[in-house]
Amino acid sequence: MNRRALLRGMGAMTLAAASTSLLSACGGGTGAADTAEANASVKLPTHVPYTGVTPDLPAGENLLPGFYRYPENLVTAIRDKPGAGAGRVAILVDTFTPVPPPLSGNAYWQALNDRVGAELAFNIVPDSDYSTKVTTTIAGGDLPDIVMLPSWTPDLPRVLRAKFADLTPYLSGDAVKEYPFLANIPRFSWLPMVANGGIHGLPTPRASIGEIMFVRDDLVAERSLNPKPTSHAEFVELCEGLTDAKAGRWALGDTGLGGGGALLFLLESFGVPNGWSENNGRFTNAVETEEYTEALAALVDMVGKGLFHPDTFSATFQQGRDWFGTGKIAMKVDGYAAWDILLGTYPGIDVGGVLAPAHDGNGAGRHFTGKGSFAVTGIKKGDEKRVRQMLAIANWMAAPFGTTEHLFRKFGVDGVDHVMRDGVPALTSAGETNVKIPMQYLVDQPAILGPGDRAVVDKQYAYHKEVAPLLVPDPTVGLYSPVNASRGSVLSKTLNNARSEIVRGNQPVSGWADVVRQWRSSGGDQVRGEFEKAYAQQ
Repeated sequence: MNRRALLRGMGAMTLAAASTSLLSACGGGTGAADTAEANASVKLPTHVPYTGVTPDLPAGENLLPGFYRYPENLVTAIRDKPGAGAGRVAILVDTFTPVPPPLSGNAYWQALNDRVGAELAFNIVPDSDYSTKVTTTIAGGDLPDIVMLPSWTPDLPRVLRAKFADLTPYLSGDAVKEYPFLANIPRFSWLPMVANGGIHGLPTPRASIGEIMFVRDDLVAERSLNPKPTSHAEFVELCEGLTDAKAGRWALGDTGLGGGGALLFLLESFGVPNGWSENNGRFTNAVETEEYTEALAALVDMVGKGLFHPDTFSATFQQGRDWFGTGKIAMKVDGYAAWDILLGTYPGIDVGGVLAPAHDGNGAGRHFTGKGSFAVTGIKKGDEKRVRQMLAIANWMAAPFGTTEHLFRKFGVDGVDHVMRDGVPALTSAGETNVKIPMQYLVDQPAILGPGDRAVVDKQYAYHKEVAPLLVPDPTVGLYSPVNASRGSVLSKTLNNARSEIVRGNQPVSGWADVVRQWRSSGGDQVRGEFEKAYAQQ
């Protein structure tokens, strides 16, 4: 994962410390308990893909559709104001960009409220503070109408059961068709919403491709290096060619100690499972495999060779992006959507993706499938009318590409917040400031490529097409382990601390086996057993 993973790992530890008081505040809740048996019987929302626009590049198995430009004639998909009668709608959401101006000084926000027909009272919290905010909000008595709940929220199923509405009657099976743009979200993204024998949240859909090792193709070409390594040795050669410490340039700037980073790429290269692997109903965690130890040793070796920026261990996520954009580092693992963000933030650079090769040169490596949803968006318990009002607003937020609602949500008002250039919207200075309300972290349309420069979209599509057959899923997505929910962050902390000491050179790689044994005896084996039971009852 990217910087979000690192911050989420830190946030999980903070939340774990507060989980006792948080869960006491939640109480027991009502409805079915979260069990494998209850969840196995849940009927997910019927998937009804939106067909109102034809992509320039077709979708396929694990392959996103590509668009070069917006259609000339956009469709207004929702005639009525979805929030009519809802009044004030309090919303708590995370953000990874500067907080936009408040409602009183934000013309876009004012126009948004007018279009929705409700007062959307966003409480937009910077990511670095979100763990504290969401903890105190859940533990307190004044819950917003809509809350973005990170996946690391301790004992999330119990929190959902106690504080948030059971959405099963409104969304299960064909019931979701009342909200056609929620029905447009694929099954893959709904799986993590299952808890307590029902559907207890809305997904923020994400592509199956997950994270990418981005590379500055212009720097690779400038040095006449091999852009497509076919083994770990060739990948190290590429990194060495991109590193010139005297000139202030290094290949990498994130080891991945908090998740993602170079370690993620090496795990894929060495054939490590994506979190867990399943064989005939038996589960094995990635950290238990010999391949994981080999990948960890490879990372230690690369750090020792000086291939990472010297401030790697103290850098923030944004520093890493700035290093990449300014050429101080040439490769960076980030979410798939960062491809467009990097190009838009740092004009003149050429961005590509590196596929993880099999470490021994024997064919392609693998690519870890993402989780399907960025977070779980909960709707506060209320009467049926209130819940349906919130779902109608969420349905509007999920309006797909090709609709006027989508264009407005992403780019604001034409001529004010953006201007159209060859069918592609470009934000104005006002739009850059105002159109930063992070609705995409609440609910969104399924991911697409583009719209944008044809050469860029073609390049992205070609990369995705190569990755699609290499995807390896995590078999525990959609499964529930009580021990993992209540103690997962503590167990992860044991692994994270030891891994950090090893990568920093303070402990030998040979000590990893003892760390894994401690993890197993402290609860890892219990988590395994619970996942196996849940898997058998699917």
